[in-house]
Amino acid sequence: MKNIIKKITLTILLLALVSACAVNQNNTIAPDSQENPVEIGEGFQANAILNKQYVLTIKAGEIFEGNAMMAFEKALEDGKQQFTVDGVVYHQEPVGEGAYRIYRLTPIAESLLGGIQPMEGVVLSDELIAAIQKALAENTLTFENQGTAYVLSEERKAVQISTVSDVAVASHYYLEAYDSANNEIINSFNFALNLNQALEKGSSTFTYEQESYGILPVAGGYNINDADSNLFAEFSNIYVIPRGNGIPTLPLGFKNLVRDAIENEKTNFTYTDSEGKATEYQVDELENSWSINPK
Repeated sequence: MKNIIKKITLTILLLALVSACAVNQNNTIAPDSQENPVEIGEGFQANAILNKQYVLTIKAGEIFEGNAMMAFEKALEDGKQQFTVDGVVYHQEPVGEGAYRIYRLTPIAESLLGGIQPMEGVVLSDELIAAIQKALAENTLTFENQGTAYVLSEERKAVQISTVSDVAVASHYYLEAYDSANNEIINSFNFALNLNQALEKGSSTFTYEQESYGILPVAGGYNINDADSNLFAEFSNIYVIPRGNGIPTLPLGFKNLVRDAIENEKTNFTYTDSEGKATEYQVDELENSWSINPK
């Protein structure tokens, strides 16, 4: 009975920790550095959990937290693509593996009883009016005209026609850089967006700021490699969190072995550190989580 209570308590604490850090990718979830990991005694102690909360990568200059996050998740539960927060209408589109691209809508026109009325200061071309009428007739939620994307949304008894602006990417997966110097890159909205778009297309590569990156499926997620095939980052939905006195840094190599053990239902694995020291670890499955300890 004591062991059961201990396992349940450990799981609750772990869930609370994940909940606190899972919301925003821009607040880097990865350890501060992968270069100087700290060990406790004869090895690392850690817990792992399969992440079921959305991690946000927010575009610079945008704000999307609190009520907006709750409204987004409620819209997903209700099978809706649009939601409103503090008078601002948002639209989401699936992108990548269990990920969503979130847009803010800016109304340019309104349609009521078949007529189209531009917003104050907006001039609509005949071509755009024809495209709007076509979208309304076909009951299309989104359409493009002259390279610009438009979205239709309901506003009281009218239909609003809006342009879109990127706000965030939401995913159950999160990024960890092998070198903390690259945290700024992996926390970039466009890096996360391009990665998820590549996954959506089934592509093994993507680019960011003219640099090419490779994607390799591995247990619990994906390896991201740079143009020279060096390990650059990990993209995973399995959190591996240090446990013990203080908060040591866990090397990504160790985390990958944990993820591999979980994905392949292994009860143990051996990790060899940078000095060549091999340590065997035991993986115990708890209630919705795993405990990892040196044997």
